[in-house]
Amino acid sequence: MTRTLRTLCTSVAAIGLLTIGAVAQAQDKTIKIGALFPMSGPGSYFGTQDKQGVELALEQINQTGVNGYKFAVHYEDSACSPLPATQAAKRLIEQFKPDVIIGEECSDATLAVMPIVEQAKVPLLNAGSSSIKITQPGNPWTFRIMPNEVMQGINLAENAYRRMNARRAVLLFENTNAGIGNAQVFKENFTRLGGKVLAEIGFGRDVNDFTAIATRVAGLGEVDVIPTYTLEGQGLKITQALAQAGVTKGGGGNAIQIGTIWLPFGFEQKAGKAALGYIRIVQFDPTDARPVARNFVSAFKAKYNTEPTHLNAHAYDQIMLIADVVKRGGKDPETIREGLAATKNYSGVTGSVEFDKNNQNVKMDTIHYMETKPDMSWVSLKWN
Repeated sequence: MTRTLRTLCTSVAAIGLLTIGAVAQAQDKTIKIGALFPMSGPGSYFGTQDKQGVELALEQINQTGVNGYKFAVHYEDSACSPLPATQAAKRLIEQFKPDVIIGEECSDATLAVMPIVEQAKVPLLNAGSSSIKITQPGNPWTFRIMPNEVMQGINLAENAYRRMNARRAVLLFENTNAGIGNAQVFKENFTRLGGKVLAEIGFGRDVNDFTAIATRVAGLGEVDVIPTYTLEGQGLKITQALAQAGVTKGGGGNAIQIGTIWLPFGFEQKAGKAALGYIRIVQFDPTDARPVARNFVSAFKAKYNTEPTHLNAHAYDQIMLIADVVKRGGKDPETIREGLAATKNYSGVTGSVEFDKNNQNVKMDTIHYMETKPDMSWVSLKWN
């Protein structure tokens, strides 16, 4: 082989190595997102709808990427329960090695996961858990988009007392951190305003028949509002039992059930007439006229041929917020954590995001009130 030919071969080989290196580097420019969602158990509807929102967001941002990065997600079933959630978090961290984790939906599961992500120094972005313990005192690696149980509880109590003219309440709640916490915050603020709580009734997730509880509520006399904190399966049974006992509007009574984001869109159709008058907080107003919200609705309908739910929306927002952080320079767990902490006035489909020193979103426009009408449709009350 001549010197010229050897030189040429060496040059070609070098170019080849450079090309392979460049391709490898490009392939490495991926933001890995771990998703801890309940895909099984009583909260499985959360996981199903969360995944739809995530997939839509990924489809949109991966068309062009962000700062040269593409986004990949790996799902683990956290089952809305502490033990499965911790096992799922460990699998994500050890096997997938994510740059950021999103989830869980249930507060007890989120609280169980928090020490694990803190030890691994991977940021956790939460959109669905309400327990105050998540952000107070919290830890520097966990962020929450939605208002916590105190913010929600104060708002719900004030609206019940001032807008609904409610003076007598009965509290129904599952015996979990979120259920007990939400109920107590409502009680403290409702009674502070002058209202009276006639009874506080907690129950386990193993309870299936709520006839006795509904009968007990019916025996308490006149009730104006019944704040209810439980997942969909038990929520349906409670709502129907209260109507059958003649307590709520759906059963010819005067009481109105009120609540927060525990229930999915479509609950009314399943509950039927029993859901009449139900007023609850959701994280997305389908009548929101902002371009970001209208574009989301259009894209979701085009992809899934159905209207989006608030769970679809808040999962979508989690991914889009991460993309915004990457746009601002986030590229690994530490810089993504820093970017999340620095978030100010981010506008998503559910509302605005601005984190305080405890990594709690301080914006209240992610709270949207909906009332169930006689035809089982919703009307937005525009209270926030």
